[in-house]
Amino acid sequence: MNFKSILIFPLIFSVIVFSQEEENLVSNPSFESMDGKLKKLKQINVAKYWDSPTALKADLFSKKKDAPVSAPVNIYGKEFPKDGDNYAGILMYSYNNKSPRTYIQSQLANPLTSGLDYCVKFNVSLSDLSKYAVNNIGLHFGVEAQSLEGKGDIIFDKADEFSRVIRDGENHIYNARYNWETVCGIYRADGKEEFITIGNFFNNKDTDYEKLKKLENFPGTQIPSAYYYVDNIEVFLIENMSDCNCSGQNKIKRESIVYHRDYATDGSEISTEIQLKRATVYFDVEGDKIDKMFLKSINSIADLLKSNKDLKLEIHGHTDKAEHDAIQEDPENEKLINLSEYRAKSIFNALTEKGISADRLTIKSFKAEQPAFPGYSMLSLAKNRRVELKLVK
Repeated sequence: MNFKSILIFPLIFSVIVFSQEEENLVSNPSFESMDGKLKKLKQINVAKYWDSPTALKADLFSKKKDAPVSAPVNIYGKEFPKDGDNYAGILMYSYNNKSPRTYIQSQLANPLTSGLDYCVKFNVSLSDLSKYAVNNIGLHFGVEAQSLEGKGDIIFDKADEFSRVIRDGENHIYNARYNWETVCGIYRADGKEEFITIGNFFNNKDTDYEKLKKLENFPGTQIPSAYYYVDNIEVFLIENMSDCNCSGQNKIKRESIVYHRDYATDGSEISTEIQLKRATVYFDVEGDKIDKMFLKSINSIADLLKSNKDLKLEIHGHTDKAEHDAIQEDPENEKLINLSEYRAKSIFNALTEKGISADRLTIKSFKAEQPAFPGYSMLSLAKNRRVELKLVK
């Protein structure tokens, strides 16, 4: 009898440890459980276990409610919940600090344990009517709850406070107004941290921002702020760093391949049309920057135009089929939509910088409508991500 107990105990213990590692310490992580009636803005406290640390409360949105707190469409934009029916909304930045920031805060199910590592993940989406996008979006761990009397920004100025803020490793500007982006990082606990607060804890001067144009097809007026939706927050214990897979949380670019071909010359003269064909420039996946390997081609075309003052060129930009398909997943991604034009503009700019008059160059965008090669193989796609130069006759 005693012998059996000794054998069984390690098995039970291992199951308990495993379950603790997988357990999300954030209660009500997607704001699905509500205590009270959601009718208006500034009601984050209707979501069980959530509140704001300042007098200006954050917002809560729901697919089950009407405007202005409805989802996916609401007063700030349009976004479907990442998980379930609800999500929160907070203001991370305003131009010249004209509007106070907002934050969301919750108490963890259990305090953190000193020396142990925890994986942190949460999702954000920039609202459609935000005029700005910013970096420095983070989650702060505190032994005590944050608290600020009145309306205002919680700005840290001590290294110890910043060390408790988890931001994404790249700390990039979160400018996706369609689809969710994941903030992900690993936190090593000092011990007894029990509260989490999500927001921007950095001064405006230390926060990078990007000014955005209003989306053409979205009604309403832009706000001079960066307002983000927040959903699906996770904090869980890990044994190894690899257990917190932060890579690949956001969109993964396809494997990079830039097509290039060298032409052997026998010293004989070639026609202008052939010179232009050989000067075709190819691009990386979803990129519009000219690779250094094509600078020789750019120089040769600039020399050709300088030697022939009457020549005029059309610059034809193209994308591949996979880049076109990617727009379906991210239909408000301005760069993807206009990528072929951006590629043509990069060649236009390179030639004008070398002294070629802009009135001798015309940009045309063909997107993926004129593939040079059929199929979806990596090589075919690489040959289609191109800019071609054509004589104006």
